[in-house]
Formats: sequence, C-alpha cells, structure tokens
Amino acid sequence: MKFEVLSRELIKPYHSTPQSLRDYTLSLIDELLPPMNLPTILYYYNDNLSSSSRCQHLKRSLSKVLTRFYPYAGRYIKESFKVDCSDQGAEFVEAKVDVSLDDFIGQTKNLKMELLNCLLPRPIGAVDGVTDPLLAVQVCAFACGGWAIGILTSHRVADMSTSSTFVKEWAITAKQLLSESFDECHDFPVSSWTSASLFPGKKLSCRPLGMPVAKENFEYHKIVTKVFSFKQNSISRIREMARLDKSSERLPSRVQSVIGIIGKAIIDIHVVADPGNSKEFLVIQTVNMREKTDPPIHKNQYGNLFLVSTAPIVASEGGVELDSIVDLVTRAVRGEVENCKRILSVGGEMIISDGFDVLTKALAEPEISSNLVFTDWCKFPYYEADFGLAKPVWISGINSPLGNNVYLFSDQYGEGIEAWVNLSANDMRKFEQDLNIMEFST
Repeated sequence: MKFEVLSRELIKPYHSTPQSLRDYTLSLIDELLPPMNLPTILYYYNDNLSSSSRCQHLKRSLSKVLTRFYPYAGRYIKESFKVDCSDQGAEFVEAKVDVSLDDFIGQTKNLKMELLNCLLPRPIGAVDGVTDPLLAVQVCAFACGGWAIGILTSHRVADMSTSSTFVKEWAITAKQLLSESFDECHDFPVSSWTSASLFPGKKLSCRPLGMPVAKENFEYHKIVTKVFSFKQNSISRIREMARLDKSSERLPSRVQSVIGIIGKAIIDIHVVADPGNSKEFLVIQTVNMREKTDPPIHKNQYGNLFLVSTAPIVASEGGVELDSIVDLVTRAVRGEVENCKRILSVGGEMIISDGFDVLTKALAEPEISSNLVFTDWCKFPYYEADFGLAKPVWISGINSPLGNNVYLFSDQYGEGIEAWVNLSANDMRKFEQDLNIMEFST
C-alpha cells in the first residue's frame, strides 16, 4: 500500500474571533486531562466528486464552522494555561492511498489496524506544543473514489461530546453550502465555551502519558488493537446473564453489559496467569455530566465536561462473575451521576480532582493490568455526518498506544456495539480465546 500526503495548510475561521474572546482560559477539568488528541475516522463511498472539488467544499465549510468553534483554531500556551484564539487556524491535510476503500477496510478489520493511523493528520500524542493545532483533519482519497476524513481534536480544550457536536455542525454547514441554503444565523452562541466559569482552573500540571510523539514511532508501539462486534441479539443475551437479581425484570444497560463481558475476560486473563492470590482491579468509565447537573448544563455546552467513575473489583482464584462486575460498574456510574447533581455547588472541585487523579494514573501507566479504562461513544451521532455527499459507511478508532483501554462505538445501524480493545500482544492472544468473547462477538 502506498500512502502519500499531497498538501498541508491552515484553515482560519471565516469571521475573525472578537478581541474579547482571544484569551480562552482552561477549566479545572481541562488542566487535569492527559495530553492527547481524540481521534475519529469517518469513511465514505465514491460521491462522484473530484478529490480537489471535495476538499475545497470541506475547507470552505470548515472555515465557516470554525467561527463558532473558535478555540479549535487557536494555540495552547502552556505557561499561561490559556488558548490564544488569534485565528492561527486548524490544520487541513490532503492525502491519497493506492487501494480501494473496500480493500482497506477489509484489511484493517482483519489484521492491520496500524494502517488506520495513516489516515490521521498527526499522532494523538502531538499536543501542547506552541505550534500544535487544536484541530487537525486529513481527507484521504482511495483509488476507487471513496474517501475518509480523519479528525483529531485536542483533549486540552474539549471532550468527545464536543468533538461530536463539532462534526455534526460542520456536516450541517457543508450540506447547506452545497445546496446554497447556508444560514449565517445557524449557530450555537459562542458563550457555549464557558466551562472555565463553571469549574475555574487552578493552574495544575497534568500527568504526562509518555506517548510517542514522532509519527514514525507512533506507528510501531507495542499495543495491539482489535475490533469485537457485539450484535443486538448477543447484547440481549449478555444483559440476561449479567442481571444480578435473576427474579427482577430490570436488566443492566447495553453498554455496561458489554463492559462487563469484556472486563471479565481481561481480568480472568490475569487471574489465571497468577492464581495464587486474590487481585484488585479498577474498572474506570467516563460519565458525561451534561444535562445531569443541577441546574442542568446544556447538552451542547462545549469543553471537557465529564466525570470518572471507578469500580473496584476483587477477583479470587476463580476469576470474577459477570453479574458481579456489571453490578459494581453500574453502581459506580450511578454514584457519579449523583455527584453530577451537586458538582456545581461547594466542593465540586474535589469530586473532579479525585476522579481524574485515578484516570491519569491509569493512563500514565497503561501496562499495569489492574487498571481497565472504558470510554462509551455509542450515543454520539457520527453516522449522521453527511457533508452533503452521503452518510459514512463506517466509523473507526485507531491503533491506540494506550493499553488496557476499550472504546465503544455504535454500529452503523445503531443496534450493535463495536468494541475497540487495546491490549498487549500477549493479553490480546488470550483475550481472543476467551469463551464468552468467542461466543458473543464477531
């Protein structure tokens, strides 16, 4: 496979950011988060546009939408814990690859996940430098006319909910421009970037992850990524198995049931490898706080607005039971939802800092098997991202350098769940042979 970058440029907001918004101060959550970019790749079949016309369309609409997502066009100033929103621009990369989209997707789903990283404009660890963009996109044309758009948004200023809203708004803008129905008033107010007023920063330094930054190193890390698809009927069966009270009609959620079956398999690997003593694990899951606070934070509020739930799991020589781990994870998430209700009152900063201390330690030491981090992106409507050309045929993550991490995406039809599991090579071989994983996933 031959991959080639054709051009690289900066796209500035269509309207200049007002002087009053040029200094964007980080929130407490922003400061505590690990330095990394959040990756998403969207794939599209041939839309009969030339690659040049398509990229011009995407550049024009990106410029328009950056006006209201103005921090994405700025640069982070580490020393002052601020983003300089002087419209330096988002990075836009054009590339091409000499294989068809179907062949490429077939390869990556079966074996060569590292190929996905070529579709990103830069590594996920290339952040916080004075010249690092906070938003970077790469549009890659396949030999068949299909294309993919790899999107990186800096976790320094926003979470995946914000990234998802950005992609949604970009697609809406692009579709309107293509039909010449663009409305300059189609906008969320720029005041949506106000998370620092809710959770003022303390100028705290985040923990480094030690992720490779250079792209040539990034592509050859030791973590193996594989996708495990859980279809609707399999999820229904797992939910039945995961019910702690068998006499109750109430079932655990779809997501927490899948987390349970995956978490059990990973935990059992380490219990079997060293059966002499009981072991403690932490199952970590992020919780979006939007619409859960009192008063409610709007669902389209931008920034980093989530908490971290931690479920301690004690596994004996026999491993851990599915219903037990799902119950503990469910209780932990419910606890953080309750915390959301009081997080805007006195003491909210302690709720934030306690949870993020656990998360950053887990991510900084990804080879420690006692920490399992799950991130649920199932509800984000990436499959609706129609830039006026077509809806995507697949949404993917990447070959992540962070071990013991699992990212959950909804499938194309919104019925199943695709789990992107990132483990060491040795653990992945054992994980694939787990009887529950073999039975319930494809």
